[in-house]
Amino acid sequence: MLKSRTELNINILARYAFCLSLKDQSIPNPDEFDEKGMEILPSVLFGEHENIYMALMLDRLKKDNLDSELYLHKMTRAHLNRGAAILFPRIQELTDFIDIIKQERK
Repeated sequence: MLKSRTELNINILARYAFCLSLKDQSIPNPDEFDEKGMEILPSVLFGEHENIYMALMLDRLKKDNLDSELYLHKMTRAHLNRGAAILFPRIQELTDFIDIIKQERK
């Protein structure tokens, strides 16, 4: 729905949502998010910056004292979903997304 509201590529929205969730110091509960829905390969989702996003995720897992071997996939999905849940009520159109970016830069 965010894609239709903003006409932005899903990858851009997902990357931003992921970063918003990583910024939140609390640990998302992966059980709050089902595994249904769109499946996107990391190389497609994160593109040429996949290594950067992987490093961010591994750093976050370390901060949260979670084993990366066990939790990488599950927590990446949780952060993507939590970030989307953060964005969804805040965006009705493209200008809302632009305003959020400006607010986060402050």
